Amino acid sequence: MVQARSARAKPGAHDAADSLEAALAQLGPFGFYQGYMLVMLCIPNLLACMFSLNYIFVADQVPFRCVVPECEVGVPQFDNEAASALLPPVSCQRYKPLAGPDLSGCDRNAFHDNQTVACDSFVYENMDTIFAEFNLGCREWMRTMVGTVRNIALPLALILTGYVSDTFGRRTAFCLFSACAGVLGIVKAFSVNYQMYLAMEFLEAALGYGFNSAGYVMMVEIAHPSLRATFACATGIAYGVGGVVFAWLAWSVPYWRHLLLTIHCLALLLPLYWLLLDESPRWLHARAHADRTDAVIRKAARWNKIIVNEQLMSKLKDDTNAEAPQTRQSAWLSVVRSRVLMWRLAVCGWCWAATTFVYYGLTINSVALSGNKHVNFALNMSMEIAASVLIMMALERIGRKLCIFLAFLLCGVACVSPFFISHEGTSLGLFFVGKLAITFAFNSLYVFTAELYPTHARSSALAACSLIGRVGSVLAPQTPLLNMYVQALLYGVCSGSAALVVLLMPETRSARLPQRVEDAERLRSAAPPVVPPGAPAPSRRDLAADT
Repeated sequence: MVQARSARAKPGAHDAADSLEAALAQLGPFGFYQGYMLVMLCIPNLLACMFSLNYIFVADQVPFRCVVPECEVGVPQFDNEAASALLPPVSCQRYKPLAGPDLSGCDRNAFHDNQTVACDSFVYENMDTIFAEFNLGCREWMRTMVGTVRNIALPLALILTGYVSDTFGRRTAFCLFSACAGVLGIVKAFSVNYQMYLAMEFLEAALGYGFNSAGYVMMVEIAHPSLRATFACATGIAYGVGGVVFAWLAWSVPYWRHLLLTIHCLALLLPLYWLLLDESPRWLHARAHADRTDAVIRKAARWNKIIVNEQLMSKLKDDTNAEAPQTRQSAWLSVVRSRVLMWRLAVCGWCWAATTFVYYGLTINSVALSGNKHVNFALNMSMEIAASVLIMMALERIGRKLCIFLAFLLCGVACVSPFFISHEGTSLGLFFVGKLAITFAFNSLYVFTAELYPTHARSSALAACSLIGRVGSVLAPQTPLLNMYVQALLYGVCSGSAALVVLLMPETRSARLPQRVEDAERLRSAAPPVVPPGAPAPSRRDLAADT
């Protein structure tokens, strides 16, 4: 099978990929240049968390009650005890007043004992969220719709990200989408009604989400194979730290307009990255920009205080120019023609859908746990940091596939266990164990998926898998409408099924990032070739060529 696939490639088809790997290997596993890129690309992840999850606080429910006109004098006050005493246990209802001129007033005898009417106005404890400011009392579905609308927009964002990133470059996509995130987020903060807020939520997600994905691809492509998991962990740690900081900001700046302005104004600085970052040399090479590829590698070598091998650099330019006609073909056409890559897309798609549903479902419901919602959210996001540290220790030692399988399995067990445990403290602990496990799986999937596809289609493939996964994130904001046991069952089924299908994927630990479709297909040939008795053992070079 390996020989048959190789025969379809043009003569010298792997020369350019080999030249690029040799040129990048000169930079060493880690130097000042890689450290600079890592730090610069982790900073936006602090904001990415705030942009993705701000609706958890911005659209959070505020304590409210029905207005009892007979008991309200002037502007209704939430803590009016006389009015509260005339409200039945059933929310969104108030006792029906008795008819008659002598029965008016704020007295219990002036109201029916058991007949109620629907409330037509509400008073809120505070006006810190859109739930209160846009008068969404007793319309819980309108509150949860905010998260759903945001996640409905993400498929469009991922399509745009994949296209712009693979066509015009990772850096271009990063700067363009980060500018959109800042501008549209600020406009959202000035929304005058619920409809405008919902529209801006959609646009901000559709046009501003992509900067995080583009930055992640840049980071993966600059990382040495032995450090790809470590680089991915750094982004996860940054995302978790961003969540903890956001919990503190939401506590310190409770009013939703001020909170949105605070976080989105910072995004207006991200387009300056055009001056601070270089384009990915792998993308430049895949697009046959030989001179620019050479310039980026030479700059990185200078920063790392390394003298480049001129013979290698000259060969890189020659091989890149020779590959130009083929590397300009449609990225998706080459993927669609490959049964292997399409099968991977289907498997990865389900894993992403299950992961996003469980991840966002647990994150959204963290603020409903007993205790301070800001502290619970901070603890919930600290699981991102813990999961990233575990990834750093596990992915390179154990392997991608087994780690992700075990994480899904642990999450499923932790989510289903509340069926059999009634102790509140134990259930809370299992909640955070489940969040830790699904975060581990989620962050590992980013690394795993990026390593399964060729360079010219990597960003598009990652975007496509994430696109399919958005089915889960679209449904997750509606989980607060379900009871705890239904949620636990759904989380357990999704996690368990994802654990099984991930076993169908090839292992990519320490494998070279595939530059072409043929390279990506050969990832399935991970086992060493069988050596007949008496035949010489294959060399390391032969093994590398076959895998």
